[in-house]
Amino acid sequence: MEKQEKLVFYIIIICILTFIVSKLLFIKKLNYTVKSENIKFNIIETQNKNYFNLEIKNDKYTYNINIYKNLNNKRKIVNNIYYYNDKKYECILPIIDSKVLTDVMCYKDEIIYNYSSIKGDNSKLDKYVSSIKEYKEYENKETYKEIDVIKFYDNKIDNIISVTSYKGLYINTMPINLFKKDVYSNKISVYIDNYYLSANYNQNYEFNSFYLVNLKNSEIEQIELKDSISFDSFIQGIVNNKVYLYDYDNEVQYEIDIYNKKVNVVSSKNYIRYYTNTKWEKLSKSKVKRNTYFDYSTLDNNFSDYDYVKETTDYYYLFDKEDNHYKLYRVSKKSIDIITFIGIVPTTNIITNNNYFYYINNNKLYFYSDITGTKTILEDSEIEFNETIKYYIY
Repeated sequence: MEKQEKLVFYIIIICILTFIVSKLLFIKKLNYTVKSENIKFNIIETQNKNYFNLEIKNDKYTYNINIYKNLNNKRKIVNNIYYYNDKKYECILPIIDSKVLTDVMCYKDEIIYNYSSIKGDNSKLDKYVSSIKEYKEYENKETYKEIDVIKFYDNKIDNIISVTSYKGLYINTMPINLFKKDVYSNKISVYIDNYYLSANYNQNYEFNSFYLVNLKNSEIEQIELKDSISFDSFIQGIVNNKVYLYDYDNEVQYEIDIYNKKVNVVSSKNYIRYYTNTKWEKLSKSKVKRNTYFDYSTLDNNFSDYDYVKETTDYYYLFDKEDNHYKLYRVSKKSIDIITFIGIVPTTNIITNNNYFYYINNNKLYFYSDITGTKTILEDSEIEFNETIKYYIY
């Protein structure tokens, strides 16, 4: 009898655990309709663990949206849809959980444009959007706080924003001074994880220490070197949270471990380690130039019509070169046939962070997500003229 009771007990425990696991892994899906301007929209609402995915369809188009927001396990989160249509655009603005959580989305020539990227292109559309009361709080704010030469805009963002300065760097709006004099070409510096690493530019010709700044708490440490490194050096790249630097004058390659605060020599007599296409190779020192940076590109390219493709966990970013700039598009891996136009960017150098990405155009730093549209973070007149200025999002 005791064995049978134990067996029953174990079966009950297994059933309870199975139920809990199934609840955690279960992806809830719901179909419903919302009417707007006599147009019926079919909505497929998929609730994942960390976000909602919305597929909003009418007879002509499909709009796909990821909502990375805690909505307290609500169902049927689309309360209303504003709808606009003319000969050029068809647009929707879903009201989600009684709020505006995404930009107005407009189809034109089978491509989705966020309203923030086409504002001013169509006066009728501008008038319609300006009449939507809920949209006013969503728009890109032009007010800012000016510190030294940088304007920090009032558009809210959850991440830490950092940009380098001639004296060191800013963390959000707080200046961190590392150098006694202005350093106009801080090439030997890099952001990595929640840190900023820079050569000690208080020294001349050579340096024997690095500054390491923690972006979370603004603490400054120094990493001391056994041997001096020439300022004629450059950072090749980052692999597995380790920074690789090549001293061109002395033909030495270093590996900098910011967590153990150690700097190791990794090059052999004739070769250096070179990272390309997700693997390490040997590269003869005779072939090393002052711009021999690591190559992070992969051999896969699902969009051969574009000049450059950047792949992240959830998205493909597509760059289409036009004159001296790029048209930037984004494709969700969940809906690979739906292409969204983001805007015009000057280079393929963008930073991605979850469902956000960040880019510089002229002298302004912008961020974009499907939720926020395009908004301004900061403006720095030096960005246009000094390519060694770096920005970072953590």
